[in-house]
Amino acid sequence: MLASAGMAQKLEKTTVSITINKGRKITEIIKEIESRTGLSFVYNPDQLQQKNMFVSGDFTTEPVRSLLDRLGLQVLEKGGYVILNNAVFNKPDRIITGIVKDSTGVTLPGVSVKVLGTQSGTITDGNGAYRIEVGADAILSFSMIGYRTKEVKVGENQVINMVLSEERSTLADVVVVGYGTQKKETLTGAITIVGLDKLSSRSLNSVGEVLAGKSPGVIVTNEGGDPTATPRINIRGAGGINGESVLYVIDGSIFLGVPQLNPNDIESISVLKDGASAIYGARASGGVILITTKKGKSGKMQISFDAKLGQQSAWRKLEPLNAQQRAQVAATAAKNGGTTILPAFDASKYPDGQVTRTNWMDEVFRNGMVQDYNAAINGGSEKSNYYLSFNYRNAEGIVLNTQTKRYNFRINTEHEVTNWLKVGENLSYSSTNGNGANTSSDYTGALLSAIYYPTNGTPYNADGSFAGLPGGQYAGDYGDIVNPVADLQRIDINNPVNVLVVNPYVNVKLIKGLTFRSNLSITKSDAAFKSFTPKRPEVGKPVLSNSLQESSSRSNDFLAEQVLSYKATFGSHQLDLTGGYSFQKTKSNSLSASGAGFDDESPQYRYLVNATVIQPSVSGMSEQALSSLFVRANYNYKEKYLLSLIGRRDGSSLLSKNNRTKNYGSASAGWVVSKEDFLKDASWLNELKLRGSYGILGNLASLNASAVNPLLSATQSYFGQTPTLQNGYVQTVLANKDLTWAESKQTNFGIDVAVLGRLSLNADYFIKETNKMILTRSLPGTAGLNTQTINAGIVKDKGIELGLTYNSDKNAAFTYSVNATLTKVNNKVQELAPGLENIAVGTNFRNELAPLTIRVGQPLYSYYVLKTDGIFQSQAEADNYKNAKGTKIQPNAKAGDFKFVDINGDGSIDGNDRYFAGSAYPDFTYGLSFNASYKNFDINIFAQGVQGNKLFNAVKRTTYSASGPSYNKLVGILDAWSPENPGGKVPIISTSDANGNFNASDFYIEDGSYLRIRNVTLGYSLPKSLANKLKTGGVRIYATANNLFTITNYSGFDPEIGMDNNGLDVGRYPQARSFILGLSVNL
Repeated sequence: MLASAGMAQKLEKTTVSITINKGRKITEIIKEIESRTGLSFVYNPDQLQQKNMFVSGDFTTEPVRSLLDRLGLQVLEKGGYVILNNAVFNKPDRIITGIVKDSTGVTLPGVSVKVLGTQSGTITDGNGAYRIEVGADAILSFSMIGYRTKEVKVGENQVINMVLSEERSTLADVVVVGYGTQKKETLTGAITIVGLDKLSSRSLNSVGEVLAGKSPGVIVTNEGGDPTATPRINIRGAGGINGESVLYVIDGSIFLGVPQLNPNDIESISVLKDGASAIYGARASGGVILITTKKGKSGKMQISFDAKLGQQSAWRKLEPLNAQQRAQVAATAAKNGGTTILPAFDASKYPDGQVTRTNWMDEVFRNGMVQDYNAAINGGSEKSNYYLSFNYRNAEGIVLNTQTKRYNFRINTEHEVTNWLKVGENLSYSSTNGNGANTSSDYTGALLSAIYYPTNGTPYNADGSFAGLPGGQYAGDYGDIVNPVADLQRIDINNPVNVLVVNPYVNVKLIKGLTFRSNLSITKSDAAFKSFTPKRPEVGKPVLSNSLQESSSRSNDFLAEQVLSYKATFGSHQLDLTGGYSFQKTKSNSLSASGAGFDDESPQYRYLVNATVIQPSVSGMSEQALSSLFVRANYNYKEKYLLSLIGRRDGSSLLSKNNRTKNYGSASAGWVVSKEDFLKDASWLNELKLRGSYGILGNLASLNASAVNPLLSATQSYFGQTPTLQNGYVQTVLANKDLTWAESKQTNFGIDVAVLGRLSLNADYFIKETNKMILTRSLPGTAGLNTQTINAGIVKDKGIELGLTYNSDKNAAFTYSVNATLTKVNNKVQELAPGLENIAVGTNFRNELAPLTIRVGQPLYSYYVLKTDGIFQSQAEADNYKNAKGTKIQPNAKAGDFKFVDINGDGSIDGNDRYFAGSAYPDFTYGLSFNASYKNFDINIFAQGVQGNKLFNAVKRTTYSASGPSYNKLVGILDAWSPENPGGKVPIISTSDANGNFNASDFYIEDGSYLRIRNVTLGYSLPKSLANKLKTGGVRIYATANNLFTITNYSGFDPEIGMDNNGLDVGRYPQARSFILGLSVNL
C-alpha cells in the first residue's frame, strides 16, 4: 500500500484544473491530482480499477471530492489521511422518476440526470420528467448549462423532484474578453458583466437601453425620446473633442456602427473598459461591448413565444398660456415697455383673440401603441445544436405621426464534426424603418411650434383642411409660426435600413491545449431614404413650393480573423496565449437625387418622374481597410498572482504610408489576496483581489478621408480673356501627410471583494488621457484654402466606479438580489493646439444665444455665460449699482431687470464678465436594480439617474420674454417680477429689453439631475398542474411599466435631451412612459 500523510480536511475546499480522457490509467490521474493540488492519498493500486471508464473532458477548478466521485472512487477520511477505494455500486433495483423545474416553477427539458460514478444517465423530456434505474446507495446528479448542479442520495425514495436554481455565477465565472474567454477570478482588467434582469419582459428599441445604469463606467445618454433616435454610449468619459464610439463585437465578430439586435437574443454582455480593450487596438479607446447571442441547448426541441402589447404617452407636458393670459401678458408688456399693444391681443379690436379653443400640447402628443412579438426555437444533441428566432416590434411615438418598426431574424447553429473539429455559423438579418419628428430646430421644431401657436387658433378649418394663424388682418401679430399639427401630419419619410450578417466559423483542436479558430464575417447593409415635403400654404410661415429627396446607400464589410489559442498548466503555473491576424475591409456606395415643382401632391405622384425641376444627382464611393496583428498572454501562479500582457499592431488605409501602422498594448496585474495562507481561516471572505493596468489605445473617430489626401471639389468660376462662367475643380482642404492616430492612455486601479457568499463589491479608479486629438483648424484667408486637420490637444477624464451586488439565500422561499452601480467622471481640457486657448462652439439658439465654449482648464463644452445676482427691486437699487468711479455698472437697468455680476471688476457688463457655469456631462451616474421571487411570483425594479449635470434651457428665451417675437409663452412667465410680485424669478414683462435681461446668462442654466424608475415588472408563472391542462410548458404572465415616474427639478419637457446639442435644449422630444402586458409561453 502506498501512503503519504495529508490533511483530509483540505479535500472539501480544494479544486483542480485537469484534462481527463476515457481509458487513461486511474493511478496516473490520481498522481496528477496530487501534483496539482498538494493533496496526498492512501490507496492500493492493485485494488483500484485499472482505467477510467466514466469521465472525459476538460475540468476547470473542479472540486476534488466531486471529481473523485465521478471517477468511481470511494473516499474515506480517517485521521490525517484520505483513503481511496473503488466505489461499490449496488445493482439497479428500483426505478426513480421525477420532474425537474427552475426556481420559478417552469419545467426544464434537457436536464442531464446521471448516477455518479457510473455510465448510467438520461435527460428530462419536454415536460421536465425523467425515469432512471438505480441502486439504493446511488447518488443522482442533475445538471444543465446555466443552472447550479445538484446532487442527491437516492436512499429509499421512489420519486425525486428537483428544483434547479439559476447559476448566476455560471455565466460570470467565464467571461468573454475578446478573441476568447477567461475565468472571472483571474481577470486583471476592468471588465464588467452586464446584468440582464428579466430583459425579455421589456420592450426595448436599442442595445443602449439594455446597458443604461447596468454597468459601472458605462454612461448611456438618450438623445431625446424620438423613436428613431439612438442612445449615445460613453465609457469612462466622452474621450476628447472628437468624441468616441464604443466598438461592438457580436459573437466574436467586430460590427461597425450600432447593431440592431433583438434584445431577446442576447445571452450575455461584457464590457472592456480599460487596457483590456487594447486587444482591439486603434478602435478601442471608447471601450468595447462584447455581446454573445443565444445558442441551442441539447435535448428535445423547445419552442418559446412571447407577446407584448401596451401603450405609451408623455410623462410631462409643458403648459403654455391660454388666450386670456396671453392677452394680459401682452398688455403688461406694452405698458412696461411704453409701446402700443398689438391688435391681436386687444380685446376691443379682436375679441375673438381672448377665446381659448385649442390645447396644442394635447394636439401634438398622443397615446401610442407598442407591439412586440418574439418567437424562438432551439434544441440539439451532444454533437449539434440550433437556435432560431424572429422578432417584430412596432412602436408608435408619443408625438403625432412618429413611429419605429423593427424586424429581426436569427439562425445560430454549431456542429461537432469530429472530436477535434467544430463548425458553426451566426446568421442575422435586421430591418428597421420609422418616422421621426423635427424637435431639434430652434425655429420650426414641432414642440416649440406647439408652445408658440396661439390657443385661439385651431388645427383644422371647418372643411377639414389645415388651418393657419387666426386673427385675419392681425395674424402677423402672432409671429411666423408653423401649424404644428399640419407640420407633423405632413411628415412623409420612408427610411428602411436592412442589415444582413453572415458569420461562419471553424474551431480546430490541433494538439492538447492548442486550438485554431477561423472566423469570417460578412455584413451587407442596404439603406434607402425618401422624403417628400409638401407645400405649406397656411398663414403663419408659408412655403409655396414642394420637393422630394431620395437617396440610397450600400455598404459591404468583410472581416476575416485567424486566431490561435494555447492553454497549458505546469504544476501551479497556468498559461493562456492568444494570437492572430485580422483583416477588415469596408466599401460603401451612395446615390442621391432631388426634385421640386410637383403639380399634384397626391401620394401616387410623389416620384421624381413627376417633378418639373430636377437637381443634378450626386453619387459617391468610399473604401477603407484595416489590417492587424494581435497577441495576448495571460499567466497566473496558483490563480493567486496574475499577469496579462496585450499587444496589437494596426495599419489603416486612412493614413499616409509613413503613419499607417501603429502599435498598441497594455499590461495588467492582479493579486488574489484571499488565497494567501494568512487568510485561509477567514471563511467569511470569498474573494479579495487587487488589480492594476496601463494601456495605450487608438482613436480615428472623426477622421475624414479627405484629411490626408483631399479630393478636388467641383466649382464654377469665370475664366478666359473674355471671362465666361466655366466648370472646374478646386482644392479647399490643406493636406496633412503627417496626420496620425489620436491616442488614449488609460490607467486603472481596482479591487474586487466578496464576503459571506452573498455580498460583492467592485471598485475602480481610472485615468484616461486622450492626446494627439484630431482637430480641424481654420486657415487664414491668404492660404487660399479653408481648413486643415491636425493632431493637437490633451483632454483628461478621471473618476471612480463602484458596483455592488447582494444575493439572498437562494434556498429560501423568498429570494432576492440587489445590484447598484455608480460612476463619477471629471473631465478637463488640458491643452489645445499651440497658441490656442479657446475654441468657439457653434451650437446656439436662433443666433442669439451661444453659451458654449471649449477652454483649456475647463470641461469640454462648458457654459460660458453672464452671472446673475437677483433682480433689482427698485430704480434706486439699479442706480446705486456703481463702480469705483461712481458710474452705473448697468446704465440701462430698471426695477425688475436682472442684476449682473461685474466679474472682472472693470465697472461694466460685457463678454469679459462671463464665467464657467458647468456642462451637460453629469458629475456622476447611478443605477439600482432589485429582483425578487416568491413561489410563482417575480418582480423586477430598476432605477437609474444622473447627478450634477447642467442643462441650458434655451426655450426660455422666447417663452419667458416679451421683448422678442410675439409667440405664445409658457406659464412660467407669470412668475415675472412686478411691484405686486417682488419675489418673481423672471425679469419684468416688457416689450423692451435695454438691459439685456435675456442675453446668455445662468438664468437659462438648470440642474439636469434626475432619478427615473426605468422599469417595474411583475410576473406570475402558472402552476405546473394548470400548464399541463393547457398542454404547454412554462407559462408566464407579466405587466411592465417603463419610465414609471421621474424626479427632477428641470423645467423643460425632459431632462434627457442628449449630448448631440451639447446640453442646449430647444424643446426636445421627451421620453415616453409606457405600460405593457405580456405573455410568455414555452412548448
